[in-house]
Amino acid sequence: MDKAIILTTFGSADDSIRQNIFDKLTAEIKKFSAWEVRLAFTSNFMIKKLARRGISIATPAEEISKLRAEGFTRIILLPTHLTPGEEFDNKIKPCAAPDVEIISPLFSQDCSMPFDKKIFATILDCFKKSPDEDLILIGHGSPHRHNPVYENLQRLAGDKIHIGVIEESDTPNFADVVERLKISRADKILLAPLLFNGGVHVAEDIAGDENSWLSRLAEQNYKVRVIRDGLGNFEKFRALYLEKLAASIHVQ
Repeated sequence: MDKAIILTTFGSADDSIRQNIFDKLTAEIKKFSAWEVRLAFTSNFMIKKLARRGISIATPAEEISKLRAEGFTRIILLPTHLTPGEEFDNKIKPCAAPDVEIISPLFSQDCSMPFDKKIFATILDCFKKSPDEDLILIGHGSPHRHNPVYENLQRLAGDKIHIGVIEESDTPNFADVVERLKISRADKILLAPLLFNGGVHVAEDIAGDENSWLSRLAEQNYKVRVIRDGLGNFEKFRALYLEKLAASIHVQ
């Protein structure tokens, strides 16, 4: 076998996230395909943090070099990044080569394709709100440039679903979402991460005790319920990556 798939994620030092998300998706890919499957992180911080614990994870470029040295001639990078942001632009796209195909993030730039709508419907199926709740989906955002994906997702979402981002330099930010809540006359809110891992962003930025989305919304007297699981925890969401992979893996 001279073909390999590199499951490429931002990374996490949380053992439970790696076991419940990365390991499960890796196992699902192996069950789906006979290709070699490897894992790579784009976060140097996470790689170094795990290295101090004796756990070795390569970057995408490093893993590609290893595979080439082992004789692999066709490599597919499957990123778990939801949008084409800073990590994708700077650490994944440069890996493209004649023997390396890079699968695009789940959401396209215009979010108008049928598959984008299917992804969004799957997210809503993972994060079920009650009829009297407004749903806020919070993504990461891009500090280096505006990412139009989030505004385009808002057009898919409708009136009672609101897209926000953690990065205040990107939009829609907290203030933008609050304005939408006022127009919606929201009272009860379901807060959920538009993130693959969740992790520290959920624990601190979304649902932390101080200056989080949860605490700031509570200060404005909204009744807030929080889902802390990242999307990668849901099998039905992970299946979307297999669907993306299938379109590439069967091209000879």
